[in-house]
Amino acid sequence: MTSAQVAADAQTIRRMACFDTLTGLPNRLLFREQLGLVLRMARRNGSAGAVLLADIDDFRRIKNSLGHAQGDAFIRTIAERLGACLRDSDVLAGGSALDGAPSVARVSGTEFAIILSGLRAPHDAQVAAQRLREAAARPMTLGGVEVFATLSVGVALFPGEGDDADALIECADLALGQAKDNGKDRIQFYSVAIDKIAANQLTLQSRLRRAVEQRQFFPVYQPRIDSVTGRLCGAEALVRWRHPQLGVLAPAAFLEACEQSRLIVPIGTFMLEAACRQNRQWQDQGLPPLPISVNISAAQVSEPGFVNTVARVLESTGMPARWLELEITESVLLNDAAGAMRTFSAIKRLGVRVALDDFGTGFSSLAYLRDFPIDVLKIDRSFIIGLPADHRSASITCAIIDLSRRLDLEVVAEGVETEAQSQFLSANGCRLMQGFKFCRPVEPEALEAYWRSVER
Repeated sequence: MTSAQVAADAQTIRRMACFDTLTGLPNRLLFREQLGLVLRMARRNGSAGAVLLADIDDFRRIKNSLGHAQGDAFIRTIAERLGACLRDSDVLAGGSALDGAPSVARVSGTEFAIILSGLRAPHDAQVAAQRLREAAARPMTLGGVEVFATLSVGVALFPGEGDDADALIECADLALGQAKDNGKDRIQFYSVAIDKIAANQLTLQSRLRRAVEQRQFFPVYQPRIDSVTGRLCGAEALVRWRHPQLGVLAPAAFLEACEQSRLIVPIGTFMLEAACRQNRQWQDQGLPPLPISVNISAAQVSEPGFVNTVARVLESTGMPARWLELEITESVLLNDAAGAMRTFSAIKRLGVRVALDDFGTGFSSLAYLRDFPIDVLKIDRSFIIGLPADHRSASITCAIIDLSRRLDLEVVAEGVETEAQSQFLSANGCRLMQGFKFCRPVEPEALEAYWRSVER
């Protein structure tokens, strides 16, 4: 083999090892190498710069809608746009010293990385990041469908936020995670506060894993009341954490960490089993059979065996399916509407009821009410708070009640706290309510005592 052939083979091997096959961009390995070189040059020159990590928001939804081939085309288009929108003066990640590599790297499935050099001020990084977002946001047509994208961008500056390539990439990644947590479609600069948040989250997730193993979670129940008769017509099971040091914690303290770590799946299964077992116990004790609702997360629904899990729990606890109600929010439907439709159609075939929680917030779509097998519509507490004085809240609430009646759905008002709210809802056709006016979430024994007193 000639020296020229050896050199050509080495170049081929390096390209295979260092470049992304879909976009032709440098991969994470080459990006890290490039960043190390840039940092050494910056230390010699005393110059400043930044690392930007940009991630496409909600790509799974786009890929599920368009298919795998169009999803790849989408990624390639975004890659081309990001490279084209950066000026040569912005970027020091290419050039002959770095194998002639393009200025943008693809470092994971939907994540791109950019090195900025020679920054005069942090604002320069903000301007460059904004150009990336604007380039990605331009509509594109794929498979005859117009598609829009948004980017979340994390920024880490140097010198000061990382002595080497790995530390700087980690800082940018933490900032990107914070941008996602803050609602996506935004730019977030790294700060020490973000580092503390990440450390706290890591500690919390470790404690949550221990809490799952030691069965520190337990259900409480908030009754659903018929405001006209005053009788119970159901209850909602809500999770609590009996923390060894901090006492009983509500979901606001830990639910986000559970979702990020997917611990929400075993916790959700535990809640499902506990609620079904408790409901069956109440029925065996002679209390009238009523539906118990259990909140279901998007992570649970995405599990391939979710429907089988529900069927298994019903069988093992002996709970008739018609007395179980699964509460979902719009987030369950947004990620994969077609998959959610199949899942909940199968759930309905088991005989289980389905409730749409927090209706009226987020991206509420009437198509959900038309297409999904929903039995119950729950009006979000944010509309109830202002009743009856807030005219807009009153109008929206009445419209939801009327819509539910026309679609033959049960409607439940959440967060009812005052007599005035209760009277307004009853007068406008909503009898089913839950909230502090009637009863706070309580443990099973307390709910049973309340239930028996109401029955008497």
